[in-house]
Amino acid sequence: MTRMIKFTKIRYIMFLVSVLVITGGIVGTVVNNGFNLGIDYQAGLNQRVQVAPVAFTATYTGVGDASFDMQGSSAIVDVRSDKGVTNYTYQFADYSTLADLKAGMSEIPGFNIELIAAGSSSSAELTSGLSYPLSITAETSFINIVGGESSVVAIDKVRSALSGLGNPQVQVIGNETLSEFMVRVSDPEGTKKDEIEVEITNSLEKAFGANTVVIKQSDYVGPRFSSSLASQSITLTIVALALILLYIWFRFKLGFAVSAITALAHDVLIMLGFIGTFGLEVSTTTIAAVLTIIGYSLNDTIVVFDRIRENKVLLKGDRFDNIVNISITQSLSRTIITSLTTLLAVVALYVFGTGSIEDFALNLIVGIVVGTYSSIFIASPVLLGWTNVTQKRKAEKSGISTETPSVMESGGEQETASLRKITEIPVVERKLKGKRKSKK
Repeated sequence: MTRMIKFTKIRYIMFLVSVLVITGGIVGTVVNNGFNLGIDYQAGLNQRVQVAPVAFTATYTGVGDASFDMQGSSAIVDVRSDKGVTNYTYQFADYSTLADLKAGMSEIPGFNIELIAAGSSSSAELTSGLSYPLSITAETSFINIVGGESSVVAIDKVRSALSGLGNPQVQVIGNETLSEFMVRVSDPEGTKKDEIEVEITNSLEKAFGANTVVIKQSDYVGPRFSSSLASQSITLTIVALALILLYIWFRFKLGFAVSAITALAHDVLIMLGFIGTFGLEVSTTTIAAVLTIIGYSLNDTIVVFDRIRENKVLLKGDRFDNIVNISITQSLSRTIITSLTTLLAVVALYVFGTGSIEDFALNLIVGIVVGTYSSIFIASPVLLGWTNVTQKRKAEKSGISTETPSVMESGGEQETASLRKITEIPVVERKLKGKRKSKK
C-alpha cells in the first residue's frame, strides 16, 4: 500500500523558508543597487564591439567600385561599374595566409594592400563588422583579424578603458578568444547618442591601438520608449495573473484560484530576487522566462488541484488535510518526472547557449525548481488554510462544530485509511447494484 506523505505537516517551516529566500532576494537586489536593466528598459546605447588588431589596409583607385567580403574562410572581391553592375568577382579560397592573400589581391587592377599583421597569420581569422561587404575606396580601409588565445583582451581592461563614461556595463559575448564585448552606457536624458558612440570608440582605441575596434552592432533606446516598454511589461504580467485567477476560479473555486495565484506570485518574487541578487540582465527575454515559468508552475498546481477535487468526492467525510496530502502523494511521481525531463532540456540550453539564450535558460532552471516546490509546499497548504478558515466561519454562523472525526482511531492505520477507502468505494457500489437487482 502506498504511504501517504504528510506534506502539510511542515507547511509552516516551508512558509518560513520561502519568506527568508524572498527577503534575501530583496536584500541582494538592494545591495546591488537595483536590477541590472537591459537596453530594453534603460535609455542609453548598447554596442557590440570587438577588439581585434589590424590585419592589413586596402585602397582601390581603379574604375568603378570595389568591395571586400568574407564568406566562411574565403575572401571575395567584387568590382562593379559606375552603374552598379558586377564586372569582376575574385574569390580567394586557396590563400591560407595573409601573405598569400595580399599577393592574390594585389593582382587586381587598382588594388593596393599593405600588411600590418604577420604574413603567416591565417586569412580565415579575418573579421569585421556587420558592414560586410566592406566598400573599398581611395580612402584607407582597415581589415581586422582575430588575435587568437595569445592576444585575448581581458574584460577588466575594457572596463578600465571605459571608466571615463561613468559606470558602463560590459559583458563578454561568445568565446573569449574572439574578444567581443557588449557595452551598455546609460543616457537618461536621451541627448548624448553620438557623443557616447565616439567616446566608446576613442576610449578603446586609446587603450588597445588605433583602428582595433570593430563596431558589430549598435542599438539606442530613448527614455520615452524604454519607460513605455517597462510599463507594458508590468501590465502584461499583471493581466496574465488576473486571467489565470479568473480561469482557475471558473474551473475550480475561489479558494483554489487564490492559492494558485499565491504560488505564482511566490515563484515570480523568488525569480526576481535571484535575478537582482546575481545581477542578471533584465530584458524582454527575462519577461519571457517569467511568463514561461508562470505557465509551467500553474500546470503543476492544476494537476494537484484536480486530484484534490476528485479525492474530495471519493473521500467524502475525511479530513481535508488528509485529502490534500493524499493528492500530493499521488501526483508526486508525475511532478518529479516532468520537472527532471524539462530540466534536462533547459540545462542543455544553458551549457551550450550564449548571450540572452544562456540567461533565459538559467532563469528557467531556477523557475522550474521553484515552481515544483511551490506546487507542493505553497499552493496546496494555502488551499488547506483557506478551506479551514472558510469552514470555521461557516461553522460559527451555524453553530456546528468544525471537528471532523477521523476515519480510523488507530494512529498507525489512520495514515493509510484514506488510501484504502479509495479502493473500497467501487466494490461497495457494485454490491449495492447487485442487491437492487435481486429485489426486483
